[in-house]
Amino acid sequence: MKSESSIPLPIIGSEVTTACGSPDKFTFETPHVLHDGKWIFFCTPGCQQDFIRDPQNSCLTNHIREEAD
Repeated sequence: MKSESSIPLPIIGSEVTTACGSPDKFTFETPHVLHDGKWIFFCTPGCQQDFIRDPQNSCLTNHIREEAD
């Protein structure tokens, strides 16, 4: 498995899709986490923390899985 440092983040200002499906411009302040070798972006730090606490049962998990398919 790749380490976090070997998976590049998007370019600052580029558009990313958050875990809930909303488009957003990426900044270093954009809440994000590496999960299963993929960067996941969040609208708020609260959503990020909920996902980090329990990624398998987060309210965003099903949406993230749908996006990956």
